[in-house]
Amino acid sequence: MKRLLLLVVVVLVVLWIVRDKPTVSGLIDRLTNPLLKTNAVVQESEHKRVVAEAAPAVAGDQDVPVGMVKEGMTYSEVRGLLGQPDSNVEYKEEGRRLVRWDYRRAARRVVFEEGRVVSIAVR
Repeated sequence: MKRLLLLVVVVLVVLWIVRDKPTVSGLIDRLTNPLLKTNAVVQESEHKRVVAEAAPAVAGDQDVPVGMVKEGMTYSEVRGLLGQPDSNVEYKEEGRRLVRWDYRRAARRVVFEEGRVVSIAVR
């Protein structure tokens, strides 16, 4: 009986080898594939979350890199990213000389003091 069972197991293994032609790398892939697919799903989900949170507050067809404007940037750096402002207003507030640039398309207001960005607001 044990010999018959052993013979059946050997025959099944031989049939499997002939039919599937397994390789060592194929066996490793079969064992790790479920784990890697799960990891890929998590990475894709995380990527979608980051993209959703980083999306600018402008229409999808507009190409405005508003997320790149940071405090401390100069006039020329902001102009290089967003282009010419739609309006440019100089004013005084609490004794400070400020310059406000408005970008309608990007829905942003950038305020400069002494040639550097001190405030970025969504309008």
